[in-house]
Amino acid sequence: MNKTSTFVLALLLGLGSVAAQAQTKVPPRKPVQPKARVASTGASIKDGVTMKEGKVLMTQSGITNPVTQEAALVNGTKIKPDGTVTMADGTTATLKEGDYLSLSGRLTTAAAKAQQDSLIQATRDNSKSKSKKKKGR
Repeated sequence: MNKTSTFVLALLLGLGSVAAQAQTKVPPRKPVQPKARVASTGASIKDGVTMKEGKVLMTQSGITNPVTQEAALVNGTKIKPDGTVTMADGTTATLKEGDYLSLSGRLTTAAAKAQQDSLIQATRDNSKSKSKKKKGR
């Protein structure tokens, strides 16, 4: 009987300590405003700065965010939210719709991209016609 009363006493003390711990409350977490992000919709696959729908967008590590304050690149090029770009050598340019500025500071205009794409397409078309002639021989 002595062992039973000792066991019951130990059990009550154990349950009492668990109940005392369960009553402590954790302070509520402070709400934090999440950083605004723009989902990448295929506008820029590569990291860099581009102008899309009148907004200057910067992509870094695959995450695209609007430029809301002046940003500087590694080589000293500065980008303003209005699309004005000041190159490391001091020259300025304004981004137009579809222009692309790499994170290393190389500016590619939409017209230059279109010309490159047409040259690539012409090369592909030319190589296809040559390959068809070889097969027909």
